[in-house]
Amino acid sequence: MTNDNRPAKDERRVHNAVRDVFVPACILLAPLMKDNDGTLITSGFAMMHIVQGHFPELSGSEARIVITAVERLHRENRLQALLEQ
Repeated sequence: MTNDNRPAKDERRVHNAVRDVFVPACILLAPLMKDNDGTLITSGFAMMHIVQGHFPELSGSEARIVITAVERLHRENRLQALLEQ
């Protein structure tokens, strides 16, 4: 049985930099995701370059996490809802 009232010291999330830039990254990548429907216009390499250019504090693996999460939100048709909040 899990305890939902665990103290903050048990926090398991470790990519705080990703969390800090996630919404701005969604705004940045949303037009690219829309353009990639049907055909791959923007490669993963290009998106990585864009993300790291706008958020130089992210490591390569953190930038990849952001891109993967944005791609997943787009595939699940949840990206636009996030942007409209």
